Amino acid sequence: MDEKLTGKELVEKMNRSFDELMKRNDKANEEAEEKNGVATAETRASVEAIKEEIMEVRAALKEFEVRENRPNYQTQQEEETQANKIYKRAFDKYCRVGLHPDEDSAFKFTEEEKRGLSSWSDSSGGFLVPSDYEGGIIMNAYEREALRPICQTGTTSRDEVKLGALSKPSVAWSPAGIQISDEDLTAGIRRIRIYTLYGLTTVNNDTLDDAEANIEQELNDAFSMAIAEAEDNAYAAGAGDDSPQGVSANTDVQANYVATSVAAAIADATYNGMDALQSVMYTPKSTYRANGTWAMNSTTESLYLNLKNGEGAYLWQPNIIVGRPPTLFGKGIVNPEGMPDVAAGAFPVVFGDFMAGYKIRDNGGLSVMRLNEKYADYDQTGFMVKKRSGGLVTLPEAFACLKVAAS
Repeated sequence: MDEKLTGKELVEKMNRSFDELMKRNDKANEEAEEKNGVATAETRASVEAIKEEIMEVRAALKEFEVRENRPNYQTQQEEETQANKIYKRAFDKYCRVGLHPDEDSAFKFTEEEKRGLSSWSDSSGGFLVPSDYEGGIIMNAYEREALRPICQTGTTSRDEVKLGALSKPSVAWSPAGIQISDEDLTAGIRRIRIYTLYGLTTVNNDTLDDAEANIEQELNDAFSMAIAEAEDNAYAAGAGDDSPQGVSANTDVQANYVATSVAAAIADATYNGMDALQSVMYTPKSTYRANGTWAMNSTTESLYLNLKNGEGAYLWQPNIIVGRPPTLFGKGIVNPEGMPDVAAGAFPVVFGDFMAGYKIRDNGGLSVMRLNEKYADYDQTGFMVKKRSGGLVTLPEAFACLKVAAS
């Protein structure tokens, strides 16, 4: 960013950019529901543009923080309302001493803090995380996740999201030529079930007793990476019956496969490995290919990086630009580490338009429960975070995958 903005101005710009991202995402969701699962190219481009702007502002804010030698949370505190300040103080005390501190504790609740805390409890006995702290965890997880940034996301207040499905129109030059296939007649409501993701960590009680310790940042850092990894694994390959549906595990996506032509590897002396990948890229229609992204874990990507021709030259040398992901055949690559490794019968690579074909829905915010007694013998206190989210492949034809098989 060329313009020199103050920390306050950068935070304000970040907030405006997030508001704009939500508006554009909502518009994309509305268009997708009206147009057989695909938003217009213009709307999708606008979503990508605002995401890039958020990353630029985020980078500028980090530079400002280093220059000013103060963390971002202090800048955010300047913008908080009085009510949120009170709740933040109460939440911090709750994390340190629980609901019933000793009479002589330095972290006793004031009356207004008690009222603030009681108004933000959830049904499981935990407390909703203050909005800026929650935003910190989600923002950090967003930066670290591979799939969420390229999928269509939204929010819901329900346990199951129903999406209307429109069959692809049949067209012909005369009425006599128009027919609806049996497959199109099965088009109906799609349902995204919301699942609960739990995170657990412990903090040494000496740290909780230290008034100088930034408990908020400690918990933020502890949970951000864990949430990112768990969601990535689920969106990529699933994590059992109690998790969102994974793209590579979807049977309809797997049906759109190209074989490596080698029984248990990506290449051998006869098959160079890259030809099969190119065929995968050209399996989805051009509509989806134009916005396609490769997804494979780091181990699989390294196998392709090591492929050489008979003269010892590498078959693939990714175009690497600082700040951008490497490309393969001109398309970006992401590394959700939950994707399967290369093995006989596995589907280690997926290519497609994730924005068009995979939907993510989040229900509510984060909540934290303090576990006072469970880890007392170790002089530690446990903290359990709960986040509710769901994901579903809604347009399998937007994807193709590589299967490790002879045919």
